[in-house]
Amino acid sequence: MNFTQRYYDSCDIKISEKYKYDVSTKLNVLPVVSMTQIYMKRKSVFIAGTALLGAVVAVLDWTFKLAGLKIPFPLLPTILKFDALGIPMLLSYFLFGFLSGTITSLVSWLSISFRDPFSGFMKFLAEFSTIAGVFLVLRARRPTGKLWKALSMASGVFVRVIVMAIANYALLPLFTTTRIEVVLAWLPAISIFNGIQGMVSVFGGFLVYEAIILRLPSLKAD
Repeated sequence: MNFTQRYYDSCDIKISEKYKYDVSTKLNVLPVVSMTQIYMKRKSVFIAGTALLGAVVAVLDWTFKLAGLKIPFPLLPTILKFDALGIPMLLSYFLFGFLSGTITSLVSWLSISFRDPFSGFMKFLAEFSTIAGVFLVLRARRPTGKLWKALSMASGVFVRVIVMAIANYALLPLFTTTRIEVVLAWLPAISIFNGIQGMVSVFGGFLVYEAIILRLPSLKAD
């Protein structure tokens, strides 16, 4: 199902029922709104929302860095630190779809890459894999109940842990001075870190999404 169709289905748009020509009075009750106009309006919301959340990601990244607000992971405090960057990325996905989540993840890559290109790529990969894990379940099941939403969150965390274990094993020896034996010893701690950080991103993003939808139900896409 494409983006436009999802929007039509979610809003239950029935132009012929909502906009009628009053024959008895010979007056147009409401102007006819074409499907193209509706699509363009939704597209504008997508662009504006994605741009806003992408900017939030960049601002949070530099704020956390300059203010020293990231929390060191006790098992590997010098190389792994918790942050909340994944929350606006997951929120972007929940509100505007997979493409939006991908774009905001790329923004984090670009922002962090000004300081450390390798760390920027690893952050992108971690959050993107989380979004992909959530997407796999939500894509397979529509509409979704509480159980399927919980499964999608678990899937996001699980995919992140697996992808990042493989990425660290394959890339750390290539792009850093860390020996592969050391990476192998670190993998359990890295997996625990990504499990916790993944839960922060997924549950944080979902809670903010639910709060927004309560106040702006028109943004709900499913």
